[in-house]
Amino acid sequence: MKSKYLLITFLFVVLNTFSQESKNVLFTIDGELFHTKEFLRVYKKNLTLVVDSKNDIDSYLKLFIDYKLKVKEAKKLGLDTLRKFKNELKQYKINLIKPYLRDQNVTQKLVKEAYERLQKEVNVSHILIFVKPDAVPKDTILVYNKLIEARNLIEKGHDFIDVAKKYSTDPMVEQNGGSVGYFTALQMVYPFENIAYTTAINEVSMPFRTKFGFHILKVNKVRESKGEVEVAHIMFKNDSLTSKRKIDSIYKIILSKSQNFADVAKKVSEDSASALKGGKLKKFASGQMIEDFSKVAFSLKTESDISTPFKTQFGWHIVKLIKKYPIKSFSKLESKLRQEVEKDVRSNLIGQSVINKLFQEYHIVVNEVAVQQFYTENWKTNSANFQKKILSINEKNIFQKKFITFLKTVTNTPVDKAFKVFKEKEVLDYYKDNIEHSNPEFAARYKEFKEGLLLFDLLENQVWEKAKDSLGLSKYFKTNKAYKYKSKKLKNIRGAVISDYQNYLDAKFTKGLHEKYKVKIDKAEKKKIKSLKL
Repeated sequence: MKSKYLLITFLFVVLNTFSQESKNVLFTIDGELFHTKEFLRVYKKNLTLVVDSKNDIDSYLKLFIDYKLKVKEAKKLGLDTLRKFKNELKQYKINLIKPYLRDQNVTQKLVKEAYERLQKEVNVSHILIFVKPDAVPKDTILVYNKLIEARNLIEKGHDFIDVAKKYSTDPMVEQNGGSVGYFTALQMVYPFENIAYTTAINEVSMPFRTKFGFHILKVNKVRESKGEVEVAHIMFKNDSLTSKRKIDSIYKIILSKSQNFADVAKKVSEDSASALKGGKLKKFASGQMIEDFSKVAFSLKTESDISTPFKTQFGWHIVKLIKKYPIKSFSKLESKLRQEVEKDVRSNLIGQSVINKLFQEYHIVVNEVAVQQFYTENWKTNSANFQKKILSINEKNIFQKKFITFLKTVTNTPVDKAFKVFKEKEVLDYYKDNIEHSNPEFAARYKEFKEGLLLFDLLENQVWEKAKDSLGLSKYFKTNKAYKYKSKKLKNIRGAVISDYQNYLDAKFTKGLHEKYKVKIDKAEKKKIKSLKL
């Protein structure tokens, strides 16, 4: 399918920004108007594809008219009414519309924010109390107040670790006292990152919510980012005396250079996953490894430097520096950061910005009486009573039955919250359904694919399939005198003959379209175009 879409693009590349606002008509086909503005934009965009090196307007106009004739014929044959065509077009629209559901200004702002935050690493401690996403207000208020209580104790001078062990429901709190360690942008869920990067050193935040529950956090330190590092290591599990003796023995062997680090790692390291690769680990940034390991890895200065044996919670290690990776420039990271931002929870901000703009742009009316009925009557048992219009978006009316269908998909959600989500969904659906009428750029790209798909299906039926006909191909070969000087047998030059035969069938088909439809070019308009400096 991908190759088909590429071929559609090459069949005829249409402009990026199409508009029919120009009243200047360049030509008509059976009375259908085709405007100068469309032709000029196509022409300017595709100067390198024009037939001859002089960018001949006449030659390109001929191609353009032939293209429009074929599209018209495809519609005449009803190819745009076939289920297969409609399904392909529908899927393309779904994919094409995705970028238009994002506010590019907000996206760019978040991309720049992420890059700026990558320059710093923050060290924080936190207190977490788990709360389910669908918790009732009573429970969330209770948790919020408990965290305020904990925060007040810390503000009065109580040790953070003691308070964390008393209040936090994080299962790791007994081991780490609430310490998260260092991390940088895009390593934590966005609400947590946001609070960490906007809270001053030694300050404790107000309670905030993530998908895990409610938190408070304290910023302990902020430092310049160290980028990423790539290392190899040799490890012996647990911190027993036996493990210590093993690691010391291996360290002496490594220092003696009698054996290669990678070979030793393969033989003795108890980290089986990395041992297979000579001890090599994937490159990582601060926060992606435990602090004890990360600290040693980043402390190595020169490639091939080897650490002395050190202990972490997993056992004993020796680390070899392979390479350090400083943070790249914004221009080099921008594309990757954009991808990260658009798949992160930040994307909710981007999408919400679009929805907020649509709420300002559209005329939206809520029937409060119809909404209140969901509080006073049981819609599950008395659904027949729910027949009112509940919402209108411009000229579109939406009724209670549709909201009932939506409610069935969001069980245990209060009516007010469900209706808010429902209303936003309907506004977004309205935007999607009507985008080709409101967004010229989308309209152009959508039209490009639609016409290209029609052209593909038409040529497949009228040219390419016919070119596969053995009898027709053989007859074309025998009657074409040019081939007599190249080969006496079709099989020897079959590929070239098929290509020529396709061109012949296409030219014949196009000629027939010119005979079938009346093309009328406005000579004055054409003359005016040719006088332009393009």
